[in-house]
Amino acid sequence: MLWGYGLAFAGGLVLAAVVPALPPIGLVVLLALAGLLLLVRRRLLFPACAVLGACWFLFHAHWELARQWPEARAGETVRVSGTVSGLPDSRGQSLRFELKLDRDPERALPRTVALSWFRPREYLQPGQRWEFEVRLFPPYGRLNADGYDRRRQLLADRVGASGTVTSHYRRLESPPLAGRIDRQRQYLAERLQADTTSLDAAALFRALGLADRSAMAPELGELLRRTGTAHLLAISGLHIGMVAGLFGLLGAWLLAPLALVMPGTDRRRIGVACGLMAALAYASLAGFTLPTVRALIMLGVGGIALSLRRGIKPAHALLLAFLVVVVLDPLAPLAVGFWLSFAAVAVLIWAFAWRPGLSSTGWFKGLVLAQLVLAVGLLPLNAGIFEQAIPGALPANLFAIPMVGVWILPALLAGLALLLLGLPAALALLVAESGIGVLLAGLEWLDATGWGYRRITSGGLVALVVAMVGAFWLLGPPGWPARWLGAFLMLPLLLPRTEPVAEQALTLTMLDVGDGQAIVLESGGQRLLYDTGPGDGAGRDSISRLLPRTVPATTKAMLDGVIVSRSHRGHSGGLASARDWTAGEFVRVPPGLDGVRCRSGEQWRLGAYAVRILHPSVGLPDLGDNSSCVVHIDGPAGRVLLSGGIDEQVEQRLALEYPDLRAEVLVLSRGGHRAGGSRAFLELLQPDLALASVARFDRFDRPHAELAARLVERRIDLVETGRCGAVTVRLGPETGLEIRTERGRQRRFWDRSHDCPG
Repeated sequence: MLWGYGLAFAGGLVLAAVVPALPPIGLVVLLALAGLLLLVRRRLLFPACAVLGACWFLFHAHWELARQWPEARAGETVRVSGTVSGLPDSRGQSLRFELKLDRDPERALPRTVALSWFRPREYLQPGQRWEFEVRLFPPYGRLNADGYDRRRQLLADRVGASGTVTSHYRRLESPPLAGRIDRQRQYLAERLQADTTSLDAAALFRALGLADRSAMAPELGELLRRTGTAHLLAISGLHIGMVAGLFGLLGAWLLAPLALVMPGTDRRRIGVACGLMAALAYASLAGFTLPTVRALIMLGVGGIALSLRRGIKPAHALLLAFLVVVVLDPLAPLAVGFWLSFAAVAVLIWAFAWRPGLSSTGWFKGLVLAQLVLAVGLLPLNAGIFEQAIPGALPANLFAIPMVGVWILPALLAGLALLLLGLPAALALLVAESGIGVLLAGLEWLDATGWGYRRITSGGLVALVVAMVGAFWLLGPPGWPARWLGAFLMLPLLLPRTEPVAEQALTLTMLDVGDGQAIVLESGGQRLLYDTGPGDGAGRDSISRLLPRTVPATTKAMLDGVIVSRSHRGHSGGLASARDWTAGEFVRVPPGLDGVRCRSGEQWRLGAYAVRILHPSVGLPDLGDNSSCVVHIDGPAGRVLLSGGIDEQVEQRLALEYPDLRAEVLVLSRGGHRAGGSRAFLELLQPDLALASVARFDRFDRPHAELAARLVERRIDLVETGRCGAVTVRLGPETGLEIRTERGRQRRFWDRSHDCPG
């Protein structure tokens, strides 16, 4: 019965985590008091525990949101002091790190801030205390159709502000033992990076051994995600169990003589103690991440029960781990990794607890069955949260798990131990690196086949919950009634939720790429990319990650053409990747970039729509942003103008050359710079909607107040990616102009922008 009360508490907390808006704090207090009063009635203990669980989450959510840096003070420069937390992340010329601020009763400051330092002049280590002058902003993040919400993750991590180090910095005195474990992790990460030939191998070593993913290239992360092997990077029950089992067996064998001199001990208890100590040491190297904490709790409960010769059900151990995590960190359910970590173990327990005979099967058959169970049990989470299905995950994991468990991880742990002891570790790391090479070659081959990954558009919280019930129904114990019903319940989530697209419709998707622009236009099965988002121009960019998750495709050629409006890195940085996704050679660029130049008068068809370049003309010299590629799209359902980076001078020229120019949708120049969007130009176009691709807290204050006033004056709706995330506009001959944003599609209590179109 006690376990049932714990389950009720956990259920109430989880339900509170999905509320679209927080109830007033006064109501939360009343609910908590009501829950405490209900505890005196035995028949009402279950609802009382559920109410208290919900209030536990709501109290902490209110508390953390109240401590965050207010939007009214965005960009304000303050002087703060605090302790470096976690591992600093060096990327190019920028250093990112978290700073736990010292308590200051005279100022309302967040407890933890995420900072970046451009061209740092000092070497930071965990546990050091520093004083910085920083420019602070509220927590924010980009929001696209890939499912990742950085704003939610920052709240789960209790980060109350983000910011940049400006000028002042000073080292302060700190306790000698502060951050000692993290300093060891930093030392090992730097040694692994320096002593490993392959950058991908070094990145995977840091992820597998230290739970540090900062060195991983986006392409490597995408490969692991597409093959369903990204879970191998989360140091969880698989890795903790391997380490505990290995050191438990070694300890029981090497330390068996202790049983002769220590009464009450035997080889079993010695092995359990050695395994638990090894698991604790490994978890400390991983920074005690959520999966390691869950695994440690379950391992500890099982080890104690084994030592005392008492039985404990695996489900009870999992529930105990769940309760410990949410009591200590009530906001943990906001992190996607929380659900994947507990759901994977819950699925395995549910499927195998009823079938004890399966435990006696061979290891390979057990591995195959476990992967099949996980493929079915986690399919609702993959489809509902990540909007993906990975048929290739089964063969990929059958190959990757033995590779990691038998070859890579033991060699890596041996190398880490040798490094900590100050001994040569080159041979062990070489063995592990060769295993990484074989692993990546196999995963790349599987991904290249093209059938192992599918993106689907499924929908809704209700469909997700129903599909999860269906998965558990399908994996029920022998004799479970109407098992086929489980597959039927999963269908609404797995079947693509596609709206019928008329042949004469046009869809415009403006991705949320921060300080830059990337727009996907689609009609009649053809796609055009206007601007490629920020990047280095050589493959490290955001479009290579966002485009495959935005545009469903079964072949590599997702695009029929690419146009880059201006040479600014925020608009052209992803050109190298965009070329790889494009069929044929239709790529047009402005002056300053290699390729075929945009020329006014050139036109072609995009489905039922005519696409025409209006500017620049052939004889025009390079005028910088005023030589941007301006594109007009005209069709049966409406018109769109993509204005690049032009200002009022070019707008006047366009007005003279095209006096009948009209556009229902206007993409603002340079994210809403005041030099564009003049009154005369708006009068000419007569748009209904203006779109601005701009960062949430733009350093140039775009869209500019003067331009916004002109839009209000003409009653033109303005939607910005910085506030509303990715924007999708659909022009249909019957429906007219429809608009949807990622932030408006699903209300979240941690979002401050509640006026975004849904």
